[in-house]
Amino acid sequence: MQTLAKLFEPGRIGTMEVKNRIILAPLGNGFLFATKPGGYLTDRHLAFYEARAKGGVGMIQLSVSALGRPYATGLVFGPGLLSIVDDDHIASARKFTDAIHAHGTKVTFQITHHGAVIARSVAQRPPVEYPELMRVVAPTGKRDILTGFETHSLTIDEIEGIIEAFGQAARRGKAAGFDAVRIQGCHGYLIHQFLSPRTNQRTDEYGGSIENRCRFACEVTRRVREEVGPDYPIIFRMNGDDFLEGGITLEDAVQHGRFFVEAGADALDVSSGPFETHHWQFPGMQQPFAPLARLAGTIKKAVAVPIITAGKIDALNGERILKEGSADFIQMARALMADAELPNKAREGRLLDIRPCIYCGHCQNPAHRAEDGAAQCTVNLALGRELEYEVEPADRRKKVVVIGGGTAGMEAARTLAERGHEVSLHEEADHMGGQWNVLAAYRPEVDTLLRYQERGLEQAGVEVRLNHKLTADDVREMAPDAVVVATGARPASLDVPGVDGPNVVQAIEVLEESVVVGQEVVIIGGRLVGLDTALFLAERGKSVSIISRSKIARGVDHNLKLALMEKLIAHGVRLYPNTVPDSITERGVNAWWDSGEPPAKDHVFVFFKADTVVLAVGARSDDGLTEALSGLAPEVYTIGDAAGVRDVFDAIHEGADVGRRI
Repeated sequence: MQTLAKLFEPGRIGTMEVKNRIILAPLGNGFLFATKPGGYLTDRHLAFYEARAKGGVGMIQLSVSALGRPYATGLVFGPGLLSIVDDDHIASARKFTDAIHAHGTKVTFQITHHGAVIARSVAQRPPVEYPELMRVVAPTGKRDILTGFETHSLTIDEIEGIIEAFGQAARRGKAAGFDAVRIQGCHGYLIHQFLSPRTNQRTDEYGGSIENRCRFACEVTRRVREEVGPDYPIIFRMNGDDFLEGGITLEDAVQHGRFFVEAGADALDVSSGPFETHHWQFPGMQQPFAPLARLAGTIKKAVAVPIITAGKIDALNGERILKEGSADFIQMARALMADAELPNKAREGRLLDIRPCIYCGHCQNPAHRAEDGAAQCTVNLALGRELEYEVEPADRRKKVVVIGGGTAGMEAARTLAERGHEVSLHEEADHMGGQWNVLAAYRPEVDTLLRYQERGLEQAGVEVRLNHKLTADDVREMAPDAVVVATGARPASLDVPGVDGPNVVQAIEVLEESVVVGQEVVIIGGRLVGLDTALFLAERGKSVSIISRSKIARGVDHNLKLALMEKLIAHGVRLYPNTVPDSITERGVNAWWDSGEPPAKDHVFVFFKADTVVLAVGARSDDGLTEALSGLAPEVYTIGDAAGVRDVFDAIHEGADVGRRI
């Protein structure tokens, strides 16, 4: 049993003692479902956070609407956040803090002015109920390149008004029972806009030198200190690096940190990423674990207050960061969304029982929200449904056969067995995981998920049979009460001349390194698999071009897209959207490139030289068994890719749903 001692040492921020070093980070728009109109507490909102408090986190940092009108930008950016915009909301927030405190967990609140970040929201959905927010402000006003919306440069009087609003918000938060206040100074919001030379072109005392650009942040911090008193902890959240040309550098951030501490901050919470480099705020599957810990460690050497780090951190990496001395506290969000019990399991040494986040981005993608706008998690079906989601015992024990050991089949089999059914799972390969097993070879988060699912099968008592391809006759002989078909999908091909040539391979063959790939490569298909394969090859020194009949990266999550494009461009991968393959020869690919604007197209015939042509054109369902099983069992269900090509979110959710239905 592995012990993570550092994670569970008590820690201090100013006068506040925290029982361990694990912090739940503030959560954004996917968690706006949970309040009553006006931002008052609901049972659903409390249930989500209380589950994490019961799960053992030391501290919760809460996103709230804190600034009062006319500065209440949270009412536009995050309608539905728990509110403390005025004194009438204090009692509601107090119910929240009291409930969290009952579990020995500290809780902070965040004060944010969003500045120019709300410009596009206002342009798309004018806040007619808050007319004062139609005038979007920034350190330096400008015209938005994409929308044409005009932002306005703040006057000195307006700056002073916002500073006072921060002070009053701090007063209300303290009165509501929060243990500390966090000033939001990063992620492209107003304070960050003052700090960055890219967005602050002022020529008065709030612009120019680094000290002047820090002036607004420091005046906010000092005003908050005046309001909350000398013993109330102030946490300042800052960017350690914008990873953006012309933005804040690590060297800038070190100086910023010194200024913030001098102004009264008791701890620095180091993050990254304005909207343009959002993938550094939320590092995803394409990025390493804990990529921001280096920034935190550098800033920690320059100041004498505790440092909080964040960004794709699990329990093991959190322990490592603390041991290395790069930070004093570990902040997680997605990992704790995936498993509310992560701290308790880690403390007990049950690391293999932690349901792992795979950093796929579903929880942040508006396209994957529930009907009520709530965030959904690929691996945790109870997310946001803590009050109603249950896996109940079956009314009658049934004999259930699950065919296919991918993510959908494994989830279905485990859920069925946990409910008391007699379950056998049959997989024709010599390993579980289906096509996801290919990614697991070089994506540790994917490997962790598959190992977690396999462990779940073992713990639930599922009979697993590998190298076992079931036929309809086999199923007839087994006489099950129910069959779940989860046979997945096969890579699709193209109907063009030359597609069967010896120089044409499938992307999955490339990723599993079962084929020889030449130096000059053309990949047909510009969605996630194609982009992933391109990066895989480019990192191994290949010269790669991608051609796609539509846009490049269509349907890919925003943060994954940012990370992929950053890497593909850095590796010199050539991208050709609106390009339709005509034929494949032994020397490459003939294609039609659309260089026109609809409806008048201007197709140009082009040739792409290639030693190897890689197909990444989707998949087709392997559903042949479904029809053959008709009538052989009282219940037959088809899930996952076998029911229609979909992603891992749909696969796991369908597996769990059928597991609860039988």
